[in-house]
Parts: sequence; structure tokens; C-alpha cells
Amino acid sequence: MRALSGILAAGVLAALAGCGEKPATKTEAGGAAKPAASAPSPLTAAGWPKRKPGLWTQTVEIKDRDFSPSFRFCIDAATDAKLGLDSQGMDTRCAKGQMTRTADGGWTVTSACDMGPAGKAQSTVRVSGDFNSRYLMEIDSVTTGATQAAMNGQHRMTITAEWSGACPADWAAGDVEMPGGRRMNLLTKAVSGGG
Repeated sequence: MRALSGILAAGVLAALAGCGEKPATKTEAGGAAKPAASAPSPLTAAGWPKRKPGLWTQTVEIKDRDFSPSFRFCIDAATDAKLGLDSQGMDTRCAKGQMTRTADGGWTVTSACDMGPAGKAQSTVRVSGDFNSRYLMEIDSVTTGATQAAMNGQHRMTITAEWSGACPADWAAGDVEMPGGRRMNLLTKAVSGGG
């Protein structure tokens, strides 16, 4: 994923939010973002928080769905730069959105994505936390025009990530462990383990 990376990687996998599972996008070409009424200052890509290197455990909750999958992922400074909270901006299907710092110290990102047959999604992502021990992503999106009717409508997802310590010795930065134990590296796409 760069879509999965949003959600698992950052929230790695920067996201499932409707934008093909990408929660947010970068600011416009000049780095400027129009501040929202509740935001004291705009946030440029350089202002995104960096997560503490190591192993993170991320739990995804989707409104009105009776499951909460958990993922573990390993990052270092280099992979966080490539797969960080702003990595979803690499998706060319998404128009570059507005990123703003909120009065409570969090961030809000808006995006618009054209996913072809999967429809068009308008998303708002709120990110908060200290990024050393925990962070939270709340993703609200509305999808229209999807060929599968169930994909259309309003969707809400919450991603909670907690730092779990150092990465296991046999893991590489970029590795994500899915439910069931299968592991994939988001940078190399190599798959191992699980069933």
C-alpha cells in the first residue's frame, strides 16, 4: 500500500480512508496551506511529526463493523521519511489537500481522491498524540460513484498506534505483520511467514 503504508506505516498504512486507503495529502506545490478557522497555523510537509523508531502496534476500528484488526510494523528514520504520516501524498489519484495544525496540538488533513471504479472520496483525517509512545488517527470520508454500491456512503475509521519497543532481530525497517502472522515489507514488497 502506499495505501497500506498510510495505514500500517503511519497509520501505516497512512490509511483506509476512502482515498484508496490513504488518509491525507501534502500541501500545495509552494508548501502553503490555507488555515482553517480553528487552526492557528498551516502545516507544511516538513512539519509532520516523526514517529519514534522501533516496533509499533496499530489497531484499526471501522464504524459499524464488528472487527478490529491489529498490525505490527517496524520503522527507522529512513522508512518513516518514506512511509510517514504524510506518505499518502505520494498517491497521484489524490488532489493535494490542506494540512493545518489545530489549536489542541494535533493536525487536520483534507483530501479528494479519484479512485476510478472505486469512486471519488472526500476525506478528513485528524492526527494527535506524542508520536513517541502513541498516536491516534481519526478518518472520516464520503465515497460517491463507486461501481460497488456498498463502497458508497459515509465511512469512519479510527487507527490507534502504540510503540512496542525495539523491532525484533529478524525484522527489517518497513516490515508489517498482518493478522495471521504474514509479514510484508512495504518498501521491497517481499512477503514471509503466516498463513
